[in-house]
Amino acid sequence: MQRLFFIIGLILLVNPLRAQEFKANVTINAASVRGSNKQVFKTLEKAIEEFINKRRWTDKQFQDYEKIKVDILLNIKKYDLNKNSITAELYFRSYRPVFNSDYETLLLNLVDKNFEFNYREFEKLDFNIELFDSNLISTLAFYAYVALGYDFDSFKENAGHPFFEKAEIIQNNADQNNVSGWAKDNKNNSKGDLIEQLLNDNSKFYHKAVYTYHRWGLDMMGQKLALGKNNIITAINYLQKFKQENHNSDYLIKIFFDAKADEIVQIFTAGPPVNTAFVVNKLRNLAPNYDFKWDEISNKSTARPRSARPPMQGDRPTKENHNFDDGHRAKK
Repeated sequence: MQRLFFIIGLILLVNPLRAQEFKANVTINAASVRGSNKQVFKTLEKAIEEFINKRRWTDKQFQDYEKIKVDILLNIKKYDLNKNSITAELYFRSYRPVFNSDYETLLLNLVDKNFEFNYREFEKLDFNIELFDSNLISTLAFYAYVALGYDFDSFKENAGHPFFEKAEIIQNNADQNNVSGWAKDNKNNSKGDLIEQLLNDNSKFYHKAVYTYHRWGLDMMGQKLALGKNNIITAINYLQKFKQENHNSDYLIKIFFDAKADEIVQIFTAGPPVNTAFVVNKLRNLAPNYDFKWDEISNKSTARPRSARPPMQGDRPTKENHNFDDGHRAKK
């Protein structure tokens, strides 16, 4: 028995266990589907969770507490049992821990309003990045790589680029198979448009904004609240510069504020005072569809709680005891 444990120990030393990158929670809402046989959706929930959580997406080392939390909701609109076809709304959210806190920030909040795919119960979800197999598999893999790209970008400037490139490979394969929603058609609503803009050289200030907002804004606020808050303003300035230099910037800016609008309101209605009128003017220019949110900053800026940190919304471990430098994700 001692010898057996010794052998196992040697194996673990040579091949240390490495946790996968994601901690995904999948929910499928099939309330609008008629009929009593809805077990297929429970099976699909489990299949998607295993596809995301059990696959190795990178060659990086992730500790269990470093896993990227992801919430996936499929709101089923149509289901054809005979054709195994499903039409759904897909909601994909990913989160990032904030240093020196137990707070998680919403990093991505993507919505695919007309997601169509085929699925046969107990079908194995196999993925090969070089091949298009199904819209379900390609879409899940695409969003997984986009989530990795944003996550790495938020730790080190442009560290997410290799993952965006992988997402583009998936996009190209799907587009070549004439699947709806994958073309680069500049309509600002497709996966093709998303990845084209993320990889465009003209998007450098967008990536600077993502990095600065998280690494020097949110991460700094636990120790230097005023500095972190002012760095959030710097990130907003980068977004403004991105918009000024790109006529086709609206889609990425929308994605940014779809995730960050509520958080920004929390930050600028609390803590050390800044010129909120100046900030609100920039926000109105960047994201006029969230004017009702920016009104909250104008209306509440005089009532300042003790902290500018948004309320907790997650269960990730606190990381105050870890020395995360600028290249935390990229170095591993």
